[in-house]
Amino acid sequence: RRVDGLVRALDPRAQQVMVSLSGGVDTVLVARSDGVLAGDVRPLVRMNIQVIVEQNGRRESGFAGFGGRYSYEQLLADDKPEKFARKALRQALVNLDAIDAPAGTMPVVLGPGWPGVLLHEAVGHGLEGDFNRKGTSAFSGRIGQRVAAPGVTVVDDGAMDSPVGGGRRGSLSIDDEGTPTERTILIEDGI
Repeated sequence: RRVDGLVRALDPRAQQVMVSLSGGVDTVLVARSDGVLAGDVRPLVRMNIQVIVEQNGRRESGFAGFGGRYSYEQLLADDKPEKFARKALRQALVNLDAIDAPAGTMPVVLGPGWPGVLLHEAVGHGLEGDFNRKGTSAFSGRIGQRVAAPGVTVVDDGAMDSPVGGGRRGSLSIDDEGTPTERTILIEDGI
């Protein structure tokens, strides 16, 4: 209700405001045959906000979402829902004046955030150890070989903003084998 009221008060063109809230928690205990016993508690919460605006018969939408490995209390603190509601509304209003993008091949520059998900889907699964151990990855047996353009470096950092320090979605204290997470370079300068 807070988000809906804010968006409608900010701009009368707002026709619909949809908010979803989700959360879960995984408790992991790893008992390895070499005697290592490691545990982790992994909360994961998220809020998504979609705003639909209308002007002169044209309807457009905007979206913003946020969350991480922390509590609902942290998710709702510091006016985060209101901040992201404004972001979703701004995006919807920009879309009202948007024109169709030109067709064809063109260079793009990707910033941080969701492009990392694209990278993960494009090459991340192929770099996972189980696929390489089985020999089913396009990267199997390619250590030391060029697999990307010069200048491309891919880093897996499960400890980045760990649950203690910030709680990003991909942050974990331990991996699923009980090993503490760390920064690992997967591809360096294309190799």
